[in-house]
Amino acid sequence: MTLDQRSIALLKKVVHATSYVSPYEIMEDLKVSKRTVYYDVDKINYWLKNNGLEEMSYVRSAGFYLSEDSKKRIKEKLGHLNKQQYEFSPKERTAWTAIFILSKETPVFLSDLMDKLNVSRSTMLADIKQLKEQLEHFKVELKFKKDTGYYFSGDEQNIRKVLVYFLSQVLTTRNWKEILSELPLTALQEQKLSPNRFMETGLEEIFSILSKAEAFIGVRFADEVIQTLSVHLFSFIKRLSQGQQVQMDRIEKEVIRETREYEASKLIAEKIENVFGIKVPEDEVYYIATYLLGAKVSDSPSSDVGNQDIFNLKVIIKHMVDDFQRYACVVFEKRADLERNLFIHLKPAYFRIKYGIDPENPLTESVKTKYSDIFNLTKKVVHHFEYVLGKPISADEIAYIAMHFGGWIVKEGVVVQSRKKALVVCSSGIGTSRILQKQIEELIPTIDVKKAITVREYENANLEGIDFVFSTVPIEDKGVSVYLVNPILTDTEKASLLNQIQSSGKPKTENVEALMDIIKKHAQIHHEQALYQELKNYFQIKHTAEREVRRKPMLNEILTKDKIQFEDKIENWQEAIRKAAQPLLADECITPEYIDAMIKNVDTLGPYIVIAPGIALPHARHEDGVKKIGMSFMRLKESCAFSEKPEHQVKLIFVLAAIDNETHLKALSQFSMMMSDATNVEKLQNASTVSEVLEVINQYSNL
Repeated sequence: MTLDQRSIALLKKVVHATSYVSPYEIMEDLKVSKRTVYYDVDKINYWLKNNGLEEMSYVRSAGFYLSEDSKKRIKEKLGHLNKQQYEFSPKERTAWTAIFILSKETPVFLSDLMDKLNVSRSTMLADIKQLKEQLEHFKVELKFKKDTGYYFSGDEQNIRKVLVYFLSQVLTTRNWKEILSELPLTALQEQKLSPNRFMETGLEEIFSILSKAEAFIGVRFADEVIQTLSVHLFSFIKRLSQGQQVQMDRIEKEVIRETREYEASKLIAEKIENVFGIKVPEDEVYYIATYLLGAKVSDSPSSDVGNQDIFNLKVIIKHMVDDFQRYACVVFEKRADLERNLFIHLKPAYFRIKYGIDPENPLTESVKTKYSDIFNLTKKVVHHFEYVLGKPISADEIAYIAMHFGGWIVKEGVVVQSRKKALVVCSSGIGTSRILQKQIEELIPTIDVKKAITVREYENANLEGIDFVFSTVPIEDKGVSVYLVNPILTDTEKASLLNQIQSSGKPKTENVEALMDIIKKHAQIHHEQALYQELKNYFQIKHTAEREVRRKPMLNEILTKDKIQFEDKIENWQEAIRKAAQPLLADECITPEYIDAMIKNVDTLGPYIVIAPGIALPHARHEDGVKKIGMSFMRLKESCAFSEKPEHQVKLIFVLAAIDNETHLKALSQFSMMMSDATNVEKLQNASTVSEVLEVINQYSNL
């Protein structure tokens, strides 16, 4: 038995995948039905079995996979098959079309591309149309001349971005040496270097050059980076040999010149000149440095150049961790270590984004599917990156960052609050829907609004995986909880909405009916209606009891009058925390060790508890000595300094004692709403009686 083109394409996709391959991904790539996918898999498994190879396995909700040993053996077997049997996916065809044209030695015409990719004229023309649409993002055009064929028009730096982008796509499914073997080679006639010599020397020397650069910089690049950079350098040398040179911005060159990567790129340029006999212009040296700066590393020295880019990056990371903790409702015990770890991994991402290097992340879809909560949380915090860089961050880069956050969460054993997904239905336009989306996500940090849609879109929407729908107009019930809200929520409406969501959920009648069916099979029922009603009542009582156990108290229930203090002056921030926490200690909400832990956290991590100008929220992990939930408040007449910086002068101190990662969320949301209003902050700063403080608190503690 032999495999047809489609089966080979499917098998290669699984063989070259770095994770599970879902049936839907195969359906999209091969343009076939789900039934056809499973038919082809059966045929492939039969072929594998006949050839003494392990069959493909399938995991529900994940996809198809092969063991690493099987992949290796299958690759060897496939290597003996005729290359013409491989059928490229539409995505691969588009990528290879661009690569072939960009690395051409002779004119490339439509017939050449048809032969290379083994497709019909109509298919090739459709692929070229698709390629032209994608090139708009890079500000590059694909043009055609009768005598010279297809060519790219645009700034050389943008054309190089196109080359890198499409190379990264094919590198996810093909070995890097296979890629290089497919590229047409420039004869370099002026340098008297033959194509064969270029290939032999290139494969060995480029790899060697990068290894020396790695040692020179003092970093260890990830394994796949060396391979990817080899392909990129190989391609850049070809472009350079054809007289295509980049022009770098003068200011950018001044910044790059201060880095170790620039010195390493000079070494690379010197080696290229010696080996290939090609003159490497100064701007090309800077250009190579941008790729070294953007290369992922597996290890890095602790020190770094103290330029503005590095300073910006460290500030970005601090803000990202702040927001991640807030949205995930977690506290990283070793935050300083986390920030150092993120710096090592995000520095390359920073420079990749800054210089427009857009490699495809083969794990993006896997991260979005398997670790959707972490991906969505990361998506919420990357706006700090986007603000400093002045450009949006792609899903591929977000997935890379999410992998680092996720890895640290596993390492530290932090439990991320379970997240819910929601839709916003709004008839007032996109501006209003975004305002509503922001209000909902700030009110309930554990909800991710997936999309804002119109009423007409809602009528045809698939609500699979959606937990809530927030609508500004009445809409039909489609089996998902719907909350009717105003486009701009008042404080009372926010509190009411929060209460509805926290107490949502009803006993499912179908559970009782399923139980009745089971009873009927094995017993005789004398009073069916009475039994049905009694079972229904039982589940109702049970659900109510469970809901009460899970009940989340309001702000005025945990911050009561006996936990409010007024002081004129405190000598230092350590004493301020101790004094502010005394009511919680007296009420046996916490132990003395919890106070020590809060102080130690600030000593170790800095004044992260200063959440806004003049406001501090000291807290620690519940394992550090929390016995029951509570919050205390202390107002100071004179500010207390939590650091030497003026923004860390504090007059309002709230101490939080949380028993887990969720019971305090309602109160914390109400607290957040209260403190986001400058009028309330002023009232609390000027308050001199407990009743004045309670008046403000009670406004945000309504059902």
